[in-house]
Amino acid sequence: MPFVKYRGANGEWIKLGGGNVRVSNGHTWIPPRARIWNGHEWLDLLEERKITTWEAVWSEGYWGPSKGNFAHTHYNSLVRHDRLCQGNYLPYHDNFIGRQGREGGMFGVDIENMRNELRGSRIEKIEVYLHVLHSGYYSGTDIIVGAHNCRDWQDRFSQINYGVASARYYRRDQGQWITLPNWVGDNLRDGKLSGLTTYADQPDLWHYAYCAGIWDGWKKPKIRITYWK
Repeated sequence: MPFVKYRGANGEWIKLGGGNVRVSNGHTWIPPRARIWNGHEWLDLLEERKITTWEAVWSEGYWGPSKGNFAHTHYNSLVRHDRLCQGNYLPYHDNFIGRQGREGGMFGVDIENMRNELRGSRIEKIEVYLHVLHSGYYSGTDIIVGAHNCRDWQDRFSQINYGVASARYYRRDQGQWITLPNWVGDNLRDGKLSGLTTYADQPDLWHYAYCAGIWDGWKKPKIRITYWK
């Protein structure tokens, strides 16, 4: 990416952009815009690199298909209903969904705020923070991350993209940032996606886990995006 420099008072060269230059539009000071033609396309010269984190504003755990994919507000789940579930903990609890039952989870952020902030941006990296509170084994689990396009809380589980990323957890009560493909950030920005899911297409105990929800303080789900704008 090309950039522009100017000579400072002490003779040093200072790079324009990065938040240190503003121009007046007649009413307020705004970031400047400058482009150059490289023979194929116009490139922005004065982009700023930003990192913004959006916390979940809603989250829910869901029963599997044998119970209509309903939210955990139905059928009195033993897992608090805001927590994101995955898999099947049969035969230990919530076992009436059957041996092939597959629970899931969904969460969303303030998607309008995210889209307004990302409008016109170029995504460099997108990550999701998920904190596993409990897993079928003490040695951990694999969390499978998917995506949905529901703006608000849903009474039934919904998923557009399955398995866009996965992450290995090595113990219970462990959180980590999981890197997702950049196209997920592009689709969140462009209105094609609105949030993320947890769901594993295997009913085995290894894939059983539940993650923190919106009532779990700093452990709640979050999306962090690094972008240029």
